[in-house]
Amino acid sequence: MSTFRRIAIVTPVYPPYRGGIGTAAAHDARCLRALGQTVDVFTPTHKIPTGIETGTTRLQPFYAWGNGAVLLDLVKKLRGYDVVHLHYPFFGSDILVAFAAKLWNIPLVVTYHMRPKASGILGLTFRAYRLALERFIFQTAKVLVVSSKEYAQEHHVRHRNIEALPFGIDTERFVPGDRATARNIFGLCENVPTILFVGGLDRAHYFKGVDVLLSACAAMTTPWQLLIVGDGNNRKTFESLAADLGVSDRVHFAGSIPFEDLPLAYQAANIHVLPSIDRSEAFGLVTLEAMASGVPSIVSDLPGVRSLIVPNETGSLVVPNDVASLTAALNRFCGDENFAKHCGERARVRACALYDERILARRLLQVYNNL
Repeated sequence: MSTFRRIAIVTPVYPPYRGGIGTAAAHDARCLRALGQTVDVFTPTHKIPTGIETGTTRLQPFYAWGNGAVLLDLVKKLRGYDVVHLHYPFFGSDILVAFAAKLWNIPLVVTYHMRPKASGILGLTFRAYRLALERFIFQTAKVLVVSSKEYAQEHHVRHRNIEALPFGIDTERFVPGDRATARNIFGLCENVPTILFVGGLDRAHYFKGVDVLLSACAAMTTPWQLLIVGDGNNRKTFESLAADLGVSDRVHFAGSIPFEDLPLAYQAANIHVLPSIDRSEAFGLVTLEAMASGVPSIVSDLPGVRSLIVPNETGSLVVPNDVASLTAALNRFCGDENFAKHCGERARVRACALYDERILARRLLQVYNNL
């Protein structure tokens, strides 16, 4: 029997907005509810129609910028919960969550997703935030959950009680499927090796490396087509780059597709790519989605991100922000269908064994109970 029955999850973004933090929060909420917990999610409106979402409260920000928002109502709304789980960073409201946990004497769990990087004024702002406010947030938290100990060590994340708990994936939803049917849905050529990218195309996701991917594809010597799933204010820039590189006819921008259609995108692919350029990328849920779908992944050799891949068995690691390294890996997978198929099969086995979200939800519930 669980000690906790009423859980509040606070997250800066949430579906239908696409992003790893929101997806992870949604996984937690769905799986904890399946285990009999009462879970309420608090997140900003971010111009998303509220509609009727059971268990989800979209609060109007006092002030918002990017994915940050000041949700003054949080302090009052969090009263009475048995545990508060904050998905961090949530600039503008994470300090309010910590204050509410202190005020109402509620155990606070913080999932540390990433350390944002930037230059200039924004970089100085991030550093000041860590020095002034992050310390209070972490001191208030009873436990700090990280996706991998490697990422925490690499970024000198310190806490008296760190729990390594990778993010999970629904291995019953993301499954291998009929490739020809999936490609037809997206208007792709049936017999051409397909590369897949899934991620935000907005400024907040500058680190995803879409420009590097386009340049690498343009340099390939094997047949290929690229499916890009995602949208944002940088999409037109990437479309222009594809045109400048002379590959527009082989790059398919699908935009932000419906939630229920996302598994089809993976089923259409021979290879998935996460070409992130710096350590702002901490894990990569899309890699898990590909693994569960029986699709190998090429990912940047970055702390945390690389922990998902067994090189030459479930995918490949490449030098971050290096076009030549990525091009070589893409040529290998697109030029050797049997190798790609073998890696995809091994990736599916690994996803089911280590990252099934139902198993990981029980571990998260145990983290709460251990408080």
